[in-house]
Amino acid sequence: MSASSKRLSFVGALISAAALPLLVTGCTVTPTVSPENVAEAAADALENEVGQRPTIDCGDEAIPLEEGTEITCDLIDEATGDIYDTSVTLSDIKDGRYHVAVKVADHKRADD
Repeated sequence: MSASSKRLSFVGALISAAALPLLVTGCTVTPTVSPENVAEAAADALENEVGQRPTIDCGDEAIPLEEGTEITCDLIDEATGDIYDTSVTLSDIKDGRYHVAVKVADHKRADD
């Protein structure tokens, strides 16, 4: 074996050894859903329940698409500007589809 072949073999072995911990520990990526999509699903659910479509804001950060993920969104009363904390829980996740359970706080959020 020539010196350059030995060097390439050694480099290949180092790269393989460096990748081994990633394979052993497992590298999983949790799928996410946009906050806009969750807000839309929550608004749909509430519209179906009460007959009026609310304005909901679930923030700016991607939401983990995992069973039981619970986030707090803002429900904005367009008539008064009042904001209600709204708990949205994801369930029945399959192939990127999910169900939302929505619970709106009984009282508006206290002014900051």
